[in-house]
Amino acid sequence: MASAADVLEIVVTSMRDAFLAVTVFVAAMVLLFSWLQYVTSGRFVEYIQEHKKLQPIIGALMGLTPGCGGAIVMMPMYARGYVSYGTVVATLIATLGDSAFVLIGAAVADSRFVAPLIAVHVLSFCVGVAWGYFVDITGTTPRNPLGKFGPTFGGDELPPPSEEITSPLDDLSREVPEGLGYKILHQGYVIWWAVTGLGLIFAVLLLVWSGQDADFSLELAWNPLTLNGFITWIGLLGTTLSVILYIAQKNWFADDTEATIGDKLHSMRETMVHAASETAFVTFWVMIAYLAFEFMMLFGGLAEEDLARHGDGLVAVLVAATIGLIPGCGPQIIAITAYTKDIISFPALAANAISQDGDALFPLLVRHKAASLWATVHTTIPAIIAGVVLMMAGGTFGFRGYPCDHR
Repeated sequence: MASAADVLEIVVTSMRDAFLAVTVFVAAMVLLFSWLQYVTSGRFVEYIQEHKKLQPIIGALMGLTPGCGGAIVMMPMYARGYVSYGTVVATLIATLGDSAFVLIGAAVADSRFVAPLIAVHVLSFCVGVAWGYFVDITGTTPRNPLGKFGPTFGGDELPPPSEEITSPLDDLSREVPEGLGYKILHQGYVIWWAVTGLGLIFAVLLLVWSGQDADFSLELAWNPLTLNGFITWIGLLGTTLSVILYIAQKNWFADDTEATIGDKLHSMRETMVHAASETAFVTFWVMIAYLAFEFMMLFGGLAEEDLARHGDGLVAVLVAATIGLIPGCGPQIIAITAYTKDIISFPALAANAISQDGDALFPLLVRHKAASLWATVHTTIPAIIAGVVLMMAGGTFGFRGYPCDHR
């Protein structure tokens, strides 16, 4: 019978570990890639317009960048006719959205995740490029509501070219600076970054200590005057601040929107703000995943081996690919976290990675409903095929880079 103390320990430990094992590393990666998008966005647009035959490859590369920003900026480019539908499909297949940061954070904390990290990204890229060119060659572009082939803008015909619009990125909207949530996010991000910076220092120290002592473990402690207690409170504070930022942004399943991407591409301060927001989003869903797994084991009398037994095989691949159909990154983060916890196999991970569209499906849904619905079909079919092939090949790159053996 689970006690209140057991429940409290699970909640505190999950909050602490979500921050120190994931958030701090994700924050560094999010900030890096957000900055790269900020400084290269203009040059990228010029390049993709000049190299039409390479568009599916470029789209897959944009989707491959961690987070959803690279995939989202492709949607207005398709809506204005700058890129092909195959490019959109390649982008969506290649993207792992914000769940990529979870896998990257796991690889940073444990080198044995490096091989699966590289493998799933290479696989997603190759499948995305191949399927993107297949779509373009076969001409399977969805019809718009008026019954003609080609992209639409807001459900209507493409608008005539305007001299005021010098880049398809100009179509990206901007946030409206109003409301309590906006104030909390744009003022609280400074405190969040300060706590995250301190947390990153201790997270690195924990990696060093665990590397020096194989039996090292971070005990749950409440006394802030002790090292374990201080680290625990840093983890609790960091996760609490992340939850506050998550609630403030009012996006429950997706963190990136065209407005946030537009802001990040035009301001370094907004890049810092939304890097904090994006990381807070990841933190919340990782914490939910940790809590779900721990409570299933506590109240169901299960062990990790019991959960893993159901995470290998055809059913796991189909379920993972189906989860990928859900727009937004929240459910996908739970799926990727399940892999890092040795609950699902690499074939299931690959199926989810290929199937999921991240937050990019939302702006595509607004601009072209038929294109968005067909895109889910184009991402799910190769996801199932790839997952089944990997499963039949023996589940290569199972947990932490080794062959999966959950039988």
